[in-house]
Amino acid sequence: MRITELPTDLSILKSHYPDSRFATGHNQTLISRLPSQFRNMREHRYQGENFDISLSTLSAIDQQHVRMIYVFVKTIHTQWLDMQDNPDWGVLRKMLAALLSPPLSTAAKGLGLDSISRRLLQGETNHALEKALHDLRGGALIPLQFYANMAEWDDDPLHLRNATFLARDQAKIMRNILPDLDPEVRRADEAEKPHFTQAVVEKWNLFQFERAGIEPGHVNVSCSYDGLLASCCLEASAVDRIVYNYMNNAIRFTAEPSVSLEILPVGDNAVRWIVANPITPDQSEWLRSNTKGDLSNLFRGGLTRGGNGFGLSNCADFVAAAFGLPDINAAIEGKYLGAIEEDGWYVAWAHWPALYVTAEKKQDRAIQ
Repeated sequence: MRITELPTDLSILKSHYPDSRFATGHNQTLISRLPSQFRNMREHRYQGENFDISLSTLSAIDQQHVRMIYVFVKTIHTQWLDMQDNPDWGVLRKMLAALLSPPLSTAAKGLGLDSISRRLLQGETNHALEKALHDLRGGALIPLQFYANMAEWDDDPLHLRNATFLARDQAKIMRNILPDLDPEVRRADEAEKPHFTQAVVEKWNLFQFERAGIEPGHVNVSCSYDGLLASCCLEASAVDRIVYNYMNNAIRFTAEPSVSLEILPVGDNAVRWIVANPITPDQSEWLRSNTKGDLSNLFRGGLTRGGNGFGLSNCADFVAAAFGLPDINAAIEGKYLGAIEEDGWYVAWAHWPALYVTAEKKQDRAIQ
């Protein structure tokens, strides 16, 4: 695979997003705790494959739920592409509101429950199914439901536009998890298509989220990495599965109306993603008690506070695969991803292989 397009430089990011924090406050906490280089053992670049299931693994009811949600999110993004030069915000609000009522609300809330209950009745367990369902039910679908709720009272065009990005991401995540859901588009996802990091900044900076009974929260983004995000849509969706898991947890447990996302280079070969949020003393105590004081245990699977305990282990799967590590234990012990609590903040990080195409390097550089 060869990448020939060049990313824009950081100054363009700063000019477009002047409200972003380009300092790396939480990274300063991590520098002394983490390696300065992260070795990539792969001969060829990882493109986001393998952590998937067949659509037929799901029950007939859940297959129906999946197809309904997929058509919905794909239609929203297609509608945006058709109207982005002259948006009809009223149409977008109406489309988004459909997620709050049956049959879409039923599909979103019930997705996966029938498949799991049927297997439990038969005395079967299928961790691959449960891990896949976690990201199908979560991913961008959770914040998309936040925006559908906000759209009832918030007509800010920026928020409606962001909802279309969430819909796009959820469709990609669903194709990443279910390759046979839309085979033709999945094949297109695997084709070379450089993804630029500023798209992540654009999507997440000042992203708003609901907080029960109190003022909405927002995300602050800091980015000092000037390379590419991914080489194709499939790889980008793998990164999204990590970032959405981190962000959904942060949004759920933040003690204040703010969440921080930092993206920065580490050495020549890695990009560090940091998601941080302030936590309550109760959440701090739960973390210490249930992880035995070692927050890396969160990434081994099975620990949860109201979920199913698979989200962070899914992230470990992807990071281990991206760097060619033998298993998630190697990723966790090598600090390729993890979390700490520091001064009342929960700080989680993950690394991904860097992807640079710069003027100093050959424009037809082969990506390995």
